[in-house]
Amino acid sequence: MKQRISLTMIVKNESDHIANCLDSVKDLVDEIVIVDTGSTDDTVSIAQRYTSNVYFLSWQNDFSAARNFAIEHASGDWILALDADEQVICQDQDNLRSLINRENDKESFLLPLLNPISDSAQEYNTFYVLRLFRNNGRYKYVGKIHEQVSLPDQHDVGIARDLIIKHRFLPLKLRHRKRNRNLTLLKKASCEEPDNPFLHYYLGVEWLMLGKAGYALPFLQKAYHTLSDDHLLFRAPALKYLLLCLKELDHLDEALALCLETSVHYPNFTDLFFLGGLLLEEKEEYSIALKWFNQAISCGRPPAVLSHITGTESFSAYYHLGFCYERIGGLLEAREAYETALKLNPKYHFPLYSLFLNLLSDKGPAFCYHRLEDLGLFEDPLLCLTSAELFFRSNHVEQAFCCLESHKDQGQNEGFSFFYGKYCIYSGRIQTGFNVLRQISSQSPHYNSAQILSIVALILLDDLPEARTMAIKLWGNHLTRGEAHIFLWLIRLIQHQPLPPFPRNVREKELFGVTTELFVDCKRYQSHEFFHNPMVDSYCLALETLIKATEEGFQWLLSDYDQRLQDLESQFTSKYGGRKMMVIHEN
Repeated sequence: MKQRISLTMIVKNESDHIANCLDSVKDLVDEIVIVDTGSTDDTVSIAQRYTSNVYFLSWQNDFSAARNFAIEHASGDWILALDADEQVICQDQDNLRSLINRENDKESFLLPLLNPISDSAQEYNTFYVLRLFRNNGRYKYVGKIHEQVSLPDQHDVGIARDLIIKHRFLPLKLRHRKRNRNLTLLKKASCEEPDNPFLHYYLGVEWLMLGKAGYALPFLQKAYHTLSDDHLLFRAPALKYLLLCLKELDHLDEALALCLETSVHYPNFTDLFFLGGLLLEEKEEYSIALKWFNQAISCGRPPAVLSHITGTESFSAYYHLGFCYERIGGLLEAREAYETALKLNPKYHFPLYSLFLNLLSDKGPAFCYHRLEDLGLFEDPLLCLTSAELFFRSNHVEQAFCCLESHKDQGQNEGFSFFYGKYCIYSGRIQTGFNVLRQISSQSPHYNSAQILSIVALILLDDLPEARTMAIKLWGNHLTRGEAHIFLWLIRLIQHQPLPPFPRNVREKELFGVTTELFVDCKRYQSHEFFHNPMVDSYCLALETLIKATEEGFQWLLSDYDQRLQDLESQFTSKYGGRKMMVIHEN
């Protein structure tokens, strides 16, 4: 007999993502039951496109009451519970039914919940949560906040690995708003149940995620020491958060002692060894940290009952291996670790910065470029752009241009075109860069920046009348009025004309930041044909004159030139050894 599955959800003002949730699960279930607790947006009308089973319940600050109300209206043999900001990932449409039929001795299942740490790096905090259970009256939610399903018998619980719930990444402001709401409800619940270790756990997590480690510590300590391994689904993350809390408070020795103690008890807890490595890294015990990170890699993905952050067994561990190897002089080993991290997860871009600096300092820009190309990193648009910008900021403009030149025809977006145009200009391909930038549409988020760079290009092409015309148009946009004034002044300085009075409606600090950025970029100019462009000198001199017109700017210039001299001496020493570089000053 076919087992019917009911999806139950409670929602309020979820119009932005309820459709994505329902689209991900509608073909896996037989019935959809949605309880709205007071939406004022389009949530209800969207939900009604998927089901006629939409019910209303006034909000009573009790999540369990709302979820149990939804269960009461479900007619299926099984309940699948989801939140509107979640999606189900299931490669095979029949996986859910196959799971229920295959493990017919189970009455409920833990499902992996992936909670994203970042928006794009494929880093997830993975927990197993009870979301699939029989609709036989034995399973009810308890707890007004961070509600849980009461378990009649733990032996009836199975683990589902192929049916994954993925939480939507929320903006920081929204996350904080939800955490503050949760704290209010948790504090109230804790007053009613002061010895409840689950409430202690959730209070600690909420405070820690809000950046209040001092408030979180006593709650996490109580939760970890009170909970036993019978509740390992909570004790394991409580241990992990307690270690993170101690690290945040700089209690490194206490945290390390706890790592050593618990690593014996939980020898396959990957994240525990990774955190131990981080603590040792923080204490600059790099050789010992290497052993802990290698152990995390050896452990691999931990058992389902242990909380896990994606990457602690792979790309993140290799990244930290590279960092530690570099600190003890193992440049080659560090390089290999960074490369491994990037191969395991190209979207985790942090190793690229370290690998770039490693290659650049040890082998130079040409070798660095070819190695990154051989690794296939330029095939990934984000890594290609990042590599190019790293070369540009390291004053190797030709390599920055080459990164994008070889991939400019792959249908990239206007952001790619903007940076390609930028590197064309500062590598001496000024007309090409100008033509590329003029193709960027006014709807693009890069449009204003493209207009600014276009004026730079016109100045370097010695087309000052057209540059002035564009600057006047730029003045018409209140967002770029400050930049317009700067260019109008620069053009007058280049033409040896007196400057107009300082406009009252433009703030000096804003102009200072823009002017210094233009100056730094101008100093990076390197013609690919080694052709001397006198307009580059005139433009740079005009920028310098504008900057040193204020005391702050004058001091900044002194500091900038001191830093450039130090960098030059460092490059000289790296190439020629300890011989002292002679700086000749003309009288």
